[in-house]
Amino acid sequence: MKPLLINALILIFLWAAASWDLYQRRIPNFLVMAGAAVGILLQGLAAGTGGVLAAISGLLVGLAILLPGYMMGFTGAGDAKLMAAVGTFLGPLGILQAALCSILVGGLIALGFAFSSLMMRQSVSPWGRYSLMFRTLVTTGRPLYIPPEEGEVMGRKFPFAVSIALGTTAWIAWQWPVA
Repeated sequence: MKPLLINALILIFLWAAASWDLYQRRIPNFLVMAGAAVGILLQGLAAGTGGVLAAISGLLVGLAILLPGYMMGFTGAGDAKLMAAVGTFLGPLGILQAALCSILVGGLIALGFAFSSLMMRQSVSPWGRYSLMFRTLVTTGRPLYIPPEEGEVMGRKFPFAVSIALGTTAWIAWQWPVA
């Protein structure tokens, strides 16, 4: 398989999922399952049994990265399944690196949301809540989580599939040979 074809398929899959998440606030299971199946198939065609094992390892690593966030309510199940499906294309090391890029992008988007509350007076600012959590940590040495108030900008869910698509696209561009 040509890397250009594989990268094109990954990007089409990712941006379809991101678009779906952006407009519907969910990622359909049929899309994630089809992506995972294509990733395993391509790995198998490219490298045989070793490729299939790399795809399954990538799936497990991708799932393991976002599963704790899902279990704590920070991400959706579709996001964890999407990361796992992308892992079938990239393998275990590739999905780890792409996931770190995606989480960084997601953090930057979250900071953008938080700073937007300074500009938008109609939303409740998270900065008082953050300040109290930080002061509690410094004073007692124990972390304290205070959930967002109703109407707070950080209480809104944003489509994390967009962060996954942006982070993975950046990782693919970073891996692309220059010569």
